[in-house]
Amino acid sequence: MAWSALFHHRSLRATMRGAASYLFGRRERRRVEMMRLSFRLRLMVLLFSRRLVRLPDLPRARVWADREAFPRIRKLLRGARHTIIIQMFIWKDDRLGREMAAALLAAADRGVKVFISKEAVGDFFETNGDFLATRDRDDEPVWRRFWRHPNILVSHAVQRDHAKVYVIDDRILLLTGMNIADEYHDRWHDYLVELRGERYVQQYLARGDIDGRTGGIRMVMNTEGHKDIRPAVMALLRGAERSIVVEHCYLSDPAVLQALVNRSREGVFVTVIIPSVVDVHYYSNMQSVAFLLAKGSPRHLRVFLYPGMFHAKILLADRTKAFLGSANLITSSLDEMGEVNVLIGGRMNRAVATLRMVLRADLFRCRPLRSPPHLGWLMRLLAWMRL
Repeated sequence: MAWSALFHHRSLRATMRGAASYLFGRRERRRVEMMRLSFRLRLMVLLFSRRLVRLPDLPRARVWADREAFPRIRKLLRGARHTIIIQMFIWKDDRLGREMAAALLAAADRGVKVFISKEAVGDFFETNGDFLATRDRDDEPVWRRFWRHPNILVSHAVQRDHAKVYVIDDRILLLTGMNIADEYHDRWHDYLVELRGERYVQQYLARGDIDGRTGGIRMVMNTEGHKDIRPAVMALLRGAERSIVVEHCYLSDPAVLQALVNRSREGVFVTVIIPSVVDVHYYSNMQSVAFLLAKGSPRHLRVFLYPGMFHAKILLADRTKAFLGSANLITSSLDEMGEVNVLIGGRMNRAVATLRMVLRADLFRCRPLRSPPHLGWLMRLLAWMRL
């Protein structure tokens, strides 16, 4: 039994391993120590030698949908080191509004400077929770501290800026169609785009005077001096070779509708997704649908109704180019209001792949419209009034 145990395969392996360690152990230890030293040196270069070796910022884009968005925003706010800048259209005094105020208070308490630009036009949509009225809410501790904190500066003016943007320090820019209100987090389908790179922050802060095009990702803005949203939309539609997917909550611009009709007649497959329920613009949407189905190619143009409300604003061309942000496909948004969108290209781009996956899931939830909806005179009047 003793000899059989000695020559058992496990015993042989253990003996050989022990002999190798005895004969070559020092050399192996030196090799491991050199690997550890090399790792430490590389880590020191990464952490402490940015002045000597300037590492390039790789442009990155990620997309977060629905309930992923605001947890991601709050996580990034918790990591802010020195500056937070927010441009917001609607900010309601509800659960989410107070949670965002508390997150900004926590950052301000750490010494982070918080600058908020609130669009006064958006106050029209805050009938059940006006943001500006929170200045006088002494009964709510969050708002009382928020308005009195020395590190929080709030400007409130009519700038006709429909954008929703967060800038965190000098390297992260978040753009979205989501306002700060419960329905955007709890009920409405929408997207958040996270851009990492100094160039995007610089372009936004320079109001579009700096070109932010890097690595297949390009920010597109409507500002006082630049109205670049419509040219980007029309170029994307005209440049599509195989397919166009439109998922937009508000769709009524005549030039965009005509471009979709023309592309369908040219053999490009056009898919339009609109919500079956909207807060405003329902009859304008139905009039647009009637035009598309009546004038477009029956073989190449399809319209789908999404169950319920969404607030998304996406164009996807040839499954490789995505255009999304705050801009609606209505004339005032394309030509007049301040907006911030991003054009992301590349079939293998992570953000584009995420959008394709979400849009595919949305289509499975939709029902197709087979014929143009009937519009009476009252519905046409309401559509003319952009209702």
